[in-house]
Amino acid sequence: MSASEVIAELKKLPLKDKEDVFAFLAQEVVTARSGEARPWLGKKLTFEEACDVVFRENRELLGLLAK
Repeated sequence: MSASEVIAELKKLPLKDKEDVFAFLAQEVVTARSGEARPWLGKKLTFEEACDVVFRENRELLGLLAK
C-alpha cells in the first residue's frame, strides 16, 4: 500500500481514530529522531502536567519568562 493510499484511508477515519494515529506517528518520529521516546508523548495531560513538561524540556523558556 502506498503512502497516498494510506492517507486516503486515514481521511475516512473518525476523529478519535485519527487522534490515535497522530499520537502513534508522533511517537515514531520522535523516537526515530532522538533514539528515545518521551514518556508523555501521546498521553492526555492535565494542565499542570503539561506545564511541567514544557518547562522541564524548555528550561531556557522558563528563564526568559522569569525575567
